Amino acid sequence: MIDLLPADFAFSQSNLQTFSYCRRRFYLRYIRKLIWPDQVVSDQQYAQDRDAGVRFHRLVHQFFLGFDNALLRKVAEADPDPRISDWLEAFFISPVSRLEGKLYPEALYTTIIADHPLNAKVDLLQIEDDAVRIFDWKTSRQLPKIASLQRQAQSKVYPLVVSNVFRKLPDGKPVENLTMVYWEANFPDQGIEINSSPPDWEKYEVEITTLIDTILSLSAEEFVLTPDQRKCAWCEYRSYCHRREEKTASDEFQQELLDDKRKVPEDVIDLWGAV
Repeated sequence: MIDLLPADFAFSQSNLQTFSYCRRRFYLRYIRKLIWPDQVVSDQQYAQDRDAGVRFHRLVHQFFLGFDNALLRKVAEADPDPRISDWLEAFFISPVSRLEGKLYPEALYTTIIADHPLNAKVDLLQIEDDAVRIFDWKTSRQLPKIASLQRQAQSKVYPLVVSNVFRKLPDGKPVENLTMVYWEANFPDQGIEINSSPPDWEKYEVEITTLIDTILSLSAEEFVLTPDQRKCAWCEYRSYCHRREEKTASDEFQQELLDDKRKVPEDVIDLWGAV
């Protein structure tokens, strides 16, 4: 086994998705730990969407921490991006703002897979007497297809980790199913739900274990560039790879990178919690 990663390296949906997207991108980001040259990504829409998504996540997190709605509205209305206010209002009138049961916003859960930590930073976990739901807030310009979401690492990592951490419901019964809910701020009435059960979690664990074992087995030279250069169009690392494709990547490729970037960093969450 090649020791390019530290023994305590924590895998997550983000870095596993990055590896699936492009092995070289994983190598540059997580092994070489290179800072991406932001100036390469000159597309203003990409940057605005990424940053707006982060700010919206912040407001929703603060809502579940108990911040006053009027205060959150003022913050949203003062935001230079008018979409923030629209998204927040869509959230306020949506059933997701009135969830019951035990609610755990922006919580980090960890389990051990293939002898390595596997993390899931969940936007919101809801536990009721008979159900466990994982909510993820998104701000996609186009409504994702459920088949696309089902292929994403997030739809496998989150249920696997949560099912390992929460094995029983409050009434003592074992957790026999989970629902992953993707709530889209631009499509508030079209939430996408992906249900899973123990056979699915077993399958996810096999897939993720295989993926982690593959990553750990590779030498530096084997972290090759993706053969699909359309993916390079939105990748900040492409200058390291001497690829400067025009931005003709599909919406799905762009969305994968946006999802990777707009997840709120843990240290920022810690600061918000202290506000």
